[in-house]
Amino acid sequence: MSPSYADTVKLVEDNYFHWEFNMRMKLSRKGLLAHIIKPEFDALSDRSTVQWKTNDLKALGVIAGDVSLTYQVYIRGATTAADSWRMLEEQFNRNTLKNRLIVTKKLHNFKMESGTRFAVHVDQFKEIVLQMETIGEPLDETRQLVLLLGSLTDEYRMISTVLENTPNMTLAYAIQALSGVDASDESSSAQQKAFVAKKSYDKRGFNGKCFYCKKTGHKETECRKKKADEERGQVARETSDYAFTATSAMGKTEWLVDSGAS
Repeated sequence: MSPSYADTVKLVEDNYFHWEFNMRMKLSRKGLLAHIIKPEFDALSDRSTVQWKTNDLKALGVIAGDVSLTYQVYIRGATTAADSWRMLEEQFNRNTLKNRLIVTKKLHNFKMESGTRFAVHVDQFKEIVLQMETIGEPLDETRQLVLLLGSLTDEYRMISTVLENTPNMTLAYAIQALSGVDASDESSSAQQKAFVAKKSYDKRGFNGKCFYCKKTGHKETECRKKKADEERGQVARETSDYAFTATSAMGKTEWLVDSGAS
């Protein structure tokens, strides 16, 4: 059974990003998505027909019906679905001081609630990251990793510490490792999983470039060419030392013989 309007999440101040996607999908299912597309990108539709105008009013009604009463004031002047869509976008998705304050405050206060599944927490985190990008303040991967680990509950403290101290850690791998940890685990079990996660990550190998041979996939301390060159250098030094000693000995012997003959 399809959800009723009562079951649909209404647009409020802080859920525009989820609401916008769900509304586009809702209009798409009803065959009304074209009514929120800008005319210059919709050359296939004749917007002058009665059928178009009728469907446009339907799309307008669908959009208005999923906006909470408090915020319907922003679209009261809209006469088309495209107008209402643009008005809501300007109000909730523009780079204004108000929106910047709302999103930034949400980021700083973002913490995992006790009992929340990690997958749900990650989805919430990704939404905030997207919002930060929308207001013109994108977060690089390192900062995302720091914020995500810092937002977790105490149950994830051990594995978070391991991940924080693992060189070349990536956001994707941290999420993968944390997804395999049950927050209800006892500390010893969690610690074991944290160790396994680090060991598994270490086995992935180094993706940077060796400073010695300039090849990727290993560090200079692991470079086989360097070790081989050093071994050959040691053999060469030993051979050179032996040759020098032998030559010196031979020269000394000849000098003694010649001295005796005279």
